[in-house]
Amino acid sequence: MKNSVLLITLSGPDRPGIVHEVATAVHTHGGNWERSRLIHLSGRFVGLLQVSVEDGSRDALRKGLTAIEGLDLTVAEGEEKPVAAGTLFKVSLVGADYPGIVREVFGAAAELGLNVESMSTRTEAAADSGTLLFRADARLSSPKPLPQSAVQDKLEAIAQDFLVEVSVSESP
Repeated sequence: MKNSVLLITLSGPDRPGIVHEVATAVHTHGGNWERSRLIHLSGRFVGLLQVSVEDGSRDALRKGLTAIEGLDLTVAEGEEKPVAAGTLFKVSLVGADYPGIVREVFGAAAELGLNVESMSTRTEAAADSGTLLFRADARLSSPKPLPQSAVQDKLEAIAQDFLVEVSVSESP
């Protein structure tokens, strides 16, 4: 039987047991939990999951997930895509928090034709001064070969405007 890929987003007041309840619903309906990002944000538990399930169980899994009390859920159809050839980069940046950092840095990445595969950001107090720091870690892909130096140069030019440090490395 053919499998479906479901992309599930969830959000609800944080409490113990949410992951267990979602995992139980996935397991009960024959689904396979493949990838996820889960985080506690501002008193809420927020997540994004990729689940595969046989086509015949897709609707039952949706109903099982929506029955979990206190969660706001969306379920969208995804598709299996082969990993594209190209170049992968790991990008890290840190500096004083400033509105517009994400827009400018990742706008420059888009100008190079880079796609954000994953990204994580956070703010934290600097140990020495208490100044609010912004940190971002991302994995970017290029469908065509692209030298690391071209990415580093482009992002560093933007980073200087915001006084952030950027590091770029090729990722396996």
